[in-house]
Amino acid sequence: MKSLRAMQSKFCYGEYKYDYHLFLENRKSFSLVVYPNQRIALKAPLESCESEIESFLVRRWVWLENTLKEFEKYKKSKYSKRYLSGESIYYLGRQYILFINTGSDDKVKISGNKIIVSTKKSSNNSEHNRQIIDKWLDDRRNVVYGQQLIKVWKDFGYEKIPQIKIREMRKRWGSCSKDNNTITLNARLIETPTEAIRYVCVHELSHIKHRDHNKGFYRLMESHLPTNWRNIKNDLEIRFG
Repeated sequence: MKSLRAMQSKFCYGEYKYDYHLFLENRKSFSLVVYPNQRIALKAPLESCESEIESFLVRRWVWLENTLKEFEKYKKSKYSKRYLSGESIYYLGRQYILFINTGSDDKVKISGNKIIVSTKKSSNNSEHNRQIIDKWLDDRRNVVYGQQLIKVWKDFGYEKIPQIKIREMRKRWGSCSKDNNTITLNARLIETPTEAIRYVCVHELSHIKHRDHNKGFYRLMESHLPTNWRNIKNDLEIRFG
Protein backbone atom coordinates (compact mmCIF):
# COMPACT_ATOMS: atom_id res chain seq x y z
CA MET A 1 0.00 0.00 0.00
CA LYS A 2 1.46 3.35 -0.97
CA SER A 3 2.10 5.89 1.79
CA LEU A 4 1.19 9.34 0.52
CA ARG A 5 2.11 11.42 3.55
CA ALA A 6 4.25 10.77 6.61
CA MET A 7 4.91 13.16 9.46
CA GLN A 8 5.91 13.47 13.10
CA SER A 9 2.93 14.24 15.34
CA LYS A 10 2.09 14.65 19.02
CA PHE A 11 -0.86 13.30 21.02
CA CYS A 12 -1.77 14.77 24.40
CA TYR A 13 -4.23 13.13 26.80
CA GLY A 14 -4.45 14.77 30.21
CA GLU A 15 -0.94 14.88 31.62
CA TYR A 16 0.30 12.31 29.11
CA LYS A 17 2.12 13.31 25.94
CA TYR A 18 3.16 11.00 23.10
CA ASP A 19 5.26 11.58 19.99
CA TYR A 20 4.24 9.34 17.11
CA HIS A 21 4.72 8.79 13.38
CA LEU A 22 1.57 9.51 11.36
CA PHE A 23 1.13 7.90 7.95
CA LEU A 24 -1.79 9.05 5.78
CA GLU A 25 -2.50 6.31 3.26
CA ASN A 26 -5.05 5.00 0.79
CA ARG A 27 -6.77 2.83 3.40
CA LYS A 28 -10.20 2.58 5.07
CA SER A 29 -9.32 2.06 8.73
CA PHE A 30 -6.91 3.19 11.43
CA SER A 31 -4.01 1.05 12.63
CA LEU A 32 -1.96 1.84 15.74
CA VAL A 33 1.33 0.02 16.36
CA VAL A 34 3.83 0.23 19.22
CA TYR A 35 7.24 -1.29 18.50
CA PRO A 36 9.57 -2.82 21.12
CA ASN A 37 11.78 0.29 20.93
CA GLN A 38 8.65 2.22 22.10
CA ARG A 39 8.21 4.08 18.84
CA ILE A 40 4.57 4.65 17.94
CA ALA A 41 3.15 4.55 14.41
CA LEU A 42 -0.40 5.42 13.37
CA LYS A 43 -1.64 4.60 9.87
CA ALA A 44 -4.77 6.54 8.97
CA PRO A 45 -6.99 7.03 5.91
CA LEU A 46 -5.75 9.79 3.62
CA GLU A 47 -8.80 12.01 4.15
CA SER A 48 -8.65 11.79 7.99
CA CYS A 49 -9.03 15.10 9.80
CA GLU A 50 -7.30 16.04 13.04
CA SER A 51 -10.41 15.46 15.18
CA GLU A 52 -10.90 11.92 13.77
CA ILE A 53 -7.29 11.05 14.48
CA GLU A 54 -7.54 12.50 18.00
CA SER A 55 -10.76 10.58 18.67
CA PHE A 56 -9.21 7.28 17.59
CA LEU A 57 -6.15 7.82 19.79
CA VAL A 58 -8.35 8.66 22.78
CA ARG A 59 -10.29 5.41 22.29
CA ARG A 60 -7.03 3.47 22.12
CA TRP A 61 -5.33 5.34 24.96
CA VAL A 62 -5.60 2.57 27.59
CA TRP A 63 -4.10 0.02 25.19
CA LEU A 64 -1.40 2.48 24.12
CA GLU A 65 -0.33 3.32 27.66
CA ASN A 66 -0.36 -0.33 28.83
CA THR A 67 1.68 -1.41 25.81
CA LEU A 68 4.27 1.31 26.39
CA LYS A 69 4.52 0.29 30.05
CA GLU A 70 5.10 -3.34 29.09
CA PHE A 71 7.91 -2.39 26.74
CA GLU A 72 9.38 -0.04 29.34
CA LYS A 73 9.31 -2.87 31.89
CA TYR A 74 11.11 -5.10 29.40
CA LYS A 75 13.60 -2.33 28.67
CA LYS A 76 14.45 -1.90 32.35
CA SER A 77 14.87 -5.63 32.93
CA LYS A 78 16.64 -6.23 29.64
CA TYR A 79 19.67 -8.46 29.90
CA SER A 80 22.35 -9.58 27.53
CA LYS A 81 21.12 -12.28 25.19
CA ARG A 82 21.99 -15.70 26.61
CA TYR A 83 21.36 -17.72 23.43
CA LEU A 84 19.13 -20.25 25.14
CA SER A 85 15.85 -21.88 24.10
CA GLY A 86 12.85 -19.58 24.31
CA GLU A 87 14.64 -16.37 23.39
CA SER A 88 13.68 -14.57 20.18
CA ILE A 89 15.78 -13.54 17.22
CA TYR A 90 14.97 -11.38 14.19
CA TYR A 91 15.93 -12.64 10.75
CA LEU A 92 14.91 -10.97 7.46
CA GLY A 93 12.06 -9.06 9.05
CA ARG A 94 10.51 -11.94 10.98
CA GLN A 95 10.75 -12.79 14.66
CA TYR A 96 11.74 -16.39 15.40
CA ILE A 97 11.87 -18.40 18.62
CA LEU A 98 15.20 -20.00 19.42
CA PHE A 99 15.32 -23.76 20.11
CA ILE A 100 18.61 -25.36 21.20
CA ASN A 101 19.06 -29.12 20.89
CA THR A 102 22.03 -31.39 21.50
CA GLY A 103 23.15 -33.20 18.33
CA SER A 104 26.08 -34.73 16.49
CA ASP A 105 26.91 -31.50 14.58
CA ASP A 106 26.84 -27.75 15.12
CA LYS A 107 24.25 -26.41 12.70
CA VAL A 108 21.27 -24.09 12.34
CA LYS A 109 18.02 -24.48 10.44
CA ILE A 110 14.73 -22.62 10.16
CA SER A 111 11.46 -24.47 10.64
CA GLY A 112 8.23 -22.47 10.68
CA ASN A 113 8.60 -19.73 13.28
CA LYS A 114 11.59 -21.44 14.92
CA ILE A 115 15.34 -21.17 14.50
CA ILE A 116 16.62 -24.58 15.59
CA VAL A 117 20.24 -24.84 16.72
CA SER A 118 21.94 -28.21 16.99
CA THR A 119 25.03 -28.20 19.23
CA LYS A 120 27.64 -30.86 20.02
CA LYS A 121 27.95 -29.39 23.50
CA SER A 122 25.40 -28.80 26.24
CA SER A 123 22.31 -26.92 25.12
CA ASN A 124 22.92 -24.60 28.09
CA ASN A 125 26.39 -23.63 26.89
CA SER A 126 25.54 -20.00 26.04
CA GLU A 127 28.94 -19.08 24.63
CA HIS A 128 29.07 -22.03 22.26
CA ASN A 129 25.48 -21.41 21.19
CA ARG A 130 26.38 -17.79 20.47
CA GLN A 131 29.33 -18.86 18.33
CA ILE A 132 27.13 -21.21 16.27
CA ILE A 133 24.45 -18.56 15.72
CA ASP A 134 26.98 -15.80 14.98
CA LYS A 135 28.70 -17.97 12.37
CA TRP A 136 25.34 -18.82 10.77
CA LEU A 137 24.33 -15.15 10.68
CA ASP A 138 27.70 -14.19 9.19
CA ASP A 139 27.21 -16.78 6.45
CA ARG A 140 23.67 -15.55 5.80
CA ARG A 141 24.84 -11.92 5.64
CA ASN A 142 27.42 -12.77 3.00
CA VAL A 143 24.85 -14.61 0.89
CA VAL A 144 21.85 -12.29 1.31
CA TYR A 145 23.74 -8.99 1.08
CA GLY A 146 25.66 -10.25 -1.94
CA GLN A 147 22.48 -11.36 -3.72
CA GLN A 148 20.73 -8.04 -3.14
CA LEU A 149 23.73 -5.94 -4.18
CA ILE A 150 24.19 -7.91 -7.41
CA LYS A 151 20.50 -7.55 -8.28
CA VAL A 152 20.48 -3.77 -8.00
CA TRP A 153 24.01 -3.34 -9.44
CA LYS A 154 22.81 -4.96 -12.68
CA ASP A 155 20.05 -2.35 -12.92
CA PHE A 156 22.53 0.50 -12.56
CA GLY A 157 24.74 -0.79 -15.36
CA TYR A 158 27.99 0.10 -13.61
CA GLU A 159 31.06 -1.54 -15.09
CA LYS A 160 32.56 -2.69 -11.80
CA ILE A 161 30.67 -4.09 -8.83
CA PRO A 162 31.86 -2.75 -5.45
CA GLN A 163 33.13 -5.07 -2.78
CA ILE A 164 30.96 -5.57 0.30
CA LYS A 165 32.18 -4.97 3.82
CA ILE A 166 29.97 -5.85 6.79
CA ARG A 167 30.33 -4.27 10.19
CA GLU A 168 28.36 -2.98 13.16
CA MET A 169 27.37 0.67 12.69
CA ARG A 170 25.50 2.69 15.30
CA LYS A 171 24.08 5.47 13.12
CA ARG A 172 24.16 4.24 9.54
CA TRP A 173 22.64 1.38 7.60
CA GLY A 174 25.30 1.63 4.92
CA SER A 175 28.04 3.74 3.35
CA CYS A 176 29.91 4.04 0.05
CA SER A 177 33.67 4.59 0.00
CA LYS A 178 35.02 7.74 -1.67
CA ASP A 179 36.73 5.67 -4.37
CA ASN A 180 33.39 3.86 -5.03
CA ASN A 181 35.10 0.47 -4.67
CA THR A 182 33.45 -0.60 -1.42
CA ILE A 183 29.91 -0.65 -0.06
CA THR A 184 29.74 -1.13 3.72
CA LEU A 185 26.50 -2.60 5.08
CA ASN A 186 25.35 -2.69 8.69
CA ALA A 187 25.43 -6.17 10.22
CA ARG A 188 22.00 -5.54 11.76
CA LEU A 189 20.40 -5.36 8.31
CA ILE A 190 20.10 -9.15 8.47
CA GLU A 191 17.24 -8.53 10.94
CA THR A 192 15.28 -6.53 8.34
CA PRO A 193 13.22 -7.63 5.31
CA THR A 194 15.10 -8.20 2.04
CA GLU A 195 13.31 -5.19 0.52
CA ALA A 196 14.99 -3.01 3.18
CA ILE A 197 18.41 -4.49 2.39
CA ARG A 198 17.74 -3.81 -1.30
CA TYR A 199 16.75 -0.23 -0.48
CA VAL A 200 20.05 0.37 1.36
CA CYS A 201 22.00 -1.14 -1.56
CA VAL A 202 20.23 1.18 -4.03
CA HIS A 203 20.88 4.14 -1.74
CA GLU A 204 24.60 3.44 -1.57
CA LEU A 205 24.99 2.64 -5.28
CA SER A 206 23.31 5.96 -6.06
CA HIS A 207 26.15 7.67 -4.20
CA ILE A 208 28.60 6.44 -6.84
CA LYS A 209 27.18 9.09 -9.20
CA HIS A 210 26.02 11.61 -6.58
CA ARG A 211 28.02 11.98 -3.38
CA ASP A 212 25.46 14.35 -1.85
CA HIS A 213 21.74 13.95 -1.25
CA ASN A 214 20.84 16.37 -4.03
CA LYS A 215 17.96 16.25 -6.52
CA GLY A 216 19.99 14.16 -8.94
CA PHE A 217 20.67 11.62 -6.20
CA TYR A 218 16.98 11.21 -5.38
CA ARG A 219 15.96 11.03 -9.04
CA LEU A 220 18.49 8.26 -9.61
CA MET A 221 17.57 6.39 -6.43
CA GLU A 222 13.83 6.60 -7.08
CA SER A 223 14.27 5.27 -10.61
CA HIS A 224 15.61 2.02 -9.12
CA LEU A 225 13.12 1.63 -6.26
CA PRO A 226 9.44 0.62 -6.03
CA THR A 227 6.90 3.39 -5.56
CA ASN A 228 6.48 2.45 -1.88
CA TRP A 229 10.16 2.99 -1.06
CA ARG A 230 9.32 5.62 1.56
CA ASN A 231 7.25 3.01 3.39
CA ILE A 232 10.27 0.69 3.34
CA LYS A 233 12.56 3.46 4.62
CA ASN A 234 10.13 4.51 7.36
CA ASP A 235 9.57 0.92 8.50
CA LEU A 236 13.33 0.36 8.60
CA GLU A 237 13.90 3.43 10.74
CA ILE A 238 10.91 2.94 13.07
CA ARG A 239 11.15 -0.80 13.68
CA PHE A 240 14.88 -1.33 13.52
CA GLY A 241 16.36 2.11 14.03
